[in-house]
Amino acid sequence: MEYDKDIGMWHKKDYSGYLIKECYKTKYVFDERGLVDNYYEYSNNKNDIIMLGDSQVEALMVNNKDIIHNQLYFDLGEKYNVLNYGLSGTGPSQHLQVLEKKVNLNNSKAVIHFIFLENDLNDGDQRVLDGTNRPKVFSVFDEDGNYSVVKPKKYDTYEMVRDLLGKFEMYVYLKKTFYYYRHAKFLQGEPKQKKEKNANEVKLKIENEEYKWRQLKGAITHISKLLKKKNTEYFLVIYSKHEFENGITDRARRLEQFLNETGISYVNIVPFLKNEAKQYEISFVCDRHWNGKTHNVLSKFLSNSIAEHVVLKIR
Repeated sequence: MEYDKDIGMWHKKDYSGYLIKECYKTKYVFDERGLVDNYYEYSNNKNDIIMLGDSQVEALMVNNKDIIHNQLYFDLGEKYNVLNYGLSGTGPSQHLQVLEKKVNLNNSKAVIHFIFLENDLNDGDQRVLDGTNRPKVFSVFDEDGNYSVVKPKKYDTYEMVRDLLGKFEMYVYLKKTFYYYRHAKFLQGEPKQKKEKNANEVKLKIENEEYKWRQLKGAITHISKLLKKKNTEYFLVIYSKHEFENGITDRARRLEQFLNETGISYVNIVPFLKNEAKQYEISFVCDRHWNGKTHNVLSKFLSNSIAEHVVLKIR
């Protein structure tokens, strides 16, 4: 990553490296715009299909040719450029600004937006940030649906040090060390203090829930309005890890109800992935990100399932 004045963090342009964990070692490449690289040649004579999401869409742990945007390019018959604007640690609050600042909407035919429910509810709340987080922009919505932009903090000495450590790939390890010792110190605290802290955390969580929903709904609504002005199709792909693990949840129902009421097209991919999970391991065992096989089958599923909403209109 590098500092970006509009988004807070962005991929380094014309950059490549390796993402290494115990269950994979994968080379990733960013292009001249800081996008996850294409496995095909971009054509100025074709319209763009934009993919938004977090690290599941960014998918640096997956071989480039298998990442969903590259697979979808071929599954749609190579008629459109499919561009991957996935960015780890972001949600709709940031994606609205990505569309405003990074995407050429005048050449965009459709936006396919991945909503990872639990993550995106948190990523819309600027109050969850601490000093170890990368700076990022927030679109903050009030109860009337209006919003203001909270710009990323400025590029200060802390960010300079972070980028320096990043060049030697040390930052992630130091961050993990910080969290480990902070957690160990917390566990050494007095039982009474621990109990009081837990009670306060539960209270805060309840109070924040409605605020987080307002941010999520507000961002999706404004993205929909922005794309309508640009005559660009909007389609949501929604996933809830709690629904995947425990069956339909109140949160999942609430999101679907909101999308139905607003007339925003979507597909819930949980039933499809649960069925796929009966046949093979759909995620890397070391970090639960989808593997290349899942990106492949999900691309084919989406190219068919969204036909009535988007694909028939853009083909």
